[in-house]
Amino acid sequence: MAASRAIGALFRVALAAVITLLGPLALFNPLFTSALQARHDVPAAFEASQAEVDRVTAEILGDLYLDGEFDAAFEGREPLLDARERTHMHDVARLVRLLALVTILAFAVAIACALGLRREPARRGRIMVAAAAGVGVAAVILAVIFAVAFEAAFLAFHAIFFPPDSFLFAPGSNLITLFPEPFWFDATLAAGGAIVGTALVIAGVGWASSRSAPTTPSDA
Repeated sequence: MAASRAIGALFRVALAAVITLLGPLALFNPLFTSALQARHDVPAAFEASQAEVDRVTAEILGDLYLDGEFDAAFEGREPLLDARERTHMHDVARLVRLLALVTILAFAVAIACALGLRREPARRGRIMVAAAAGVGVAAVILAVIFAVAFEAAFLAFHAIFFPPDSFLFAPGSNLITLFPEPFWFDATLAAGGAIVGTALVIAGVGWASSRSAPTTPSDA
């Protein structure tokens, strides 16, 4: 019984991590960033084509996972980001790689725990619904906070994860121009939507599992 409870608790934590991180990390892709940059006129700000902005952004996104040099440049120009901006992007890269690793490990743990609970499908389903509901509600609350006080919430997020003042850049800096504040406002809401969407999928699968067998006396 103690082992079963431990598996249930671990399953809940692993699922919460997957639901929280999988959707937002998936947004770090060229198609999504290109759409938002086009929406907020980033190519016009650089007097460059959308294709050039897409190429430079794709290189930067690749550097996030490979911890590259962040020295992408428009054709015939100097590297877009200066030394201080590149230092911040290395900080971002470390965080992104850590979160990606956590997501992979949490996914593997969740699968292992789900298999460990295969004889208790109803209990497994209840854990899935509970984990999804908890993360989904938290995501909605955070989305509301970011929607009504975006700048303060965005700065607070950076203050938690990055060295003091390392993330503050003057308006008009190339990093801010490439990823302007409206870009991040939209991206943050999309990340919240991705979390809620993932939570709904997990909750749906959990509900189906909980209905597949009689309820057992053991709880999550």
